[in-house]
Amino acid sequence: MSSKTTTIQVRIDEDLKKKAVKVLGQMQITMSQAIKMFLAQVVRQDGIGIEFRTPSKRVRKAMDEADANIGMHEVSSVGELFEELER
Repeated sequence: MSSKTTTIQVRIDEDLKKKAVKVLGQMQITMSQAIKMFLAQVVRQDGIGIEFRTPSKRVRKAMDEADANIGMHEVSSVGELFEELER
């Protein structure tokens, strides 16, 4: 892969940009990262066919709880983890 970079300049509706930045921010992705991901997928798939979505409310809540260590505990081994999962 070449290490050369180039600049792409795109004109879009201001409201569309604001809304896109908000959604991408929820996924912790910058506009530049999103565009790079999109173009990489176009090349891989030889066309357009990607789908990115923000986590559902349920998944977001679980992620926030895990980040805050709510309802979490440690196990000392993989065996102990599987024992707990089988209960």
